[in-house]
Amino acid sequence: MTTALHDATTWPTDLNTSVQREIVSRQLAEHLVRLRSRGPLTVLDVGCGPATPALLLARAGHSVTAVSTDTLLLTALHDGMAGEPEDVRARLRLVEGDGSEAGRHFSPGSFDLALCHGVLEDLAEPDAMLAALARILNAGGLLSVTAVNGAAAAMRPGTAGEWSATRKALASRDLGAGDGVRTDSPEGLSTVLADLGTPVLAWYGVGVFSALRPEEPAPPRGGKTWQNLVAVEEEAGRGDPYRGIAATLHLVGEKTIR
Repeated sequence: MTTALHDATTWPTDLNTSVQREIVSRQLAEHLVRLRSRGPLTVLDVGCGPATPALLLARAGHSVTAVSTDTLLLTALHDGMAGEPEDVRARLRLVEGDGSEAGRHFSPGSFDLALCHGVLEDLAEPDAMLAALARILNAGGLLSVTAVNGAAAAMRPGTAGEWSATRKALASRDLGAGDGVRTDSPEGLSTVLADLGTPVLAWYGVGVFSALRPEEPAPPRGGKTWQNLVAVEEEAGRGDPYRGIAATLHLVGEKTIR
């Protein structure tokens, strides 16, 4: 059973989303080798956003349950499945619901992998959502989480020359819900995940450079520009200082045996 998550079809066209999906998929694939002996995985995706690897995982042979309260996102994912082979469509189940209540609808240990991508920024606090996902993971299962990086708040206005907004961002050191978007830190999320029995194996930055130019179209996949872009983003997102100022954080935790 393959763990590769790369596929050129039904790919987003804007630069920021394209890079997020590519880089997060590559980072996650590195850890999925830990689960290779299990064969086809059971996956819960509570994000369903445009950068989710849910469809790619279904194509790779895994059984995916995608849960969201956003009907439009579920509709878009459903439409994206229309051209898929019947076996792929059968492996991807769409459910309208609240991911923070996953523990009520699924038994403990039901899933090998849980995805929480593009969700935390809409929550006042992440604990309930992450606790629900940790509960439904089996021992050794993986939890993949993305979040808006609070430390990167000044990067976009700064590179755009919007100095008043940059000063405001630099002066604000508090992480949490603000202006309708929650921000987090790798240290804070790592503490929460460790307390929930899913200590972090690794954390990354995503969109170190591309997030500064989000409205631009993505270069053609497979071309030299795309290859260079992905190589730069992949390397920069792996370590300091660049991952610390990336727009998006990506953490991968492992459910420990209790």
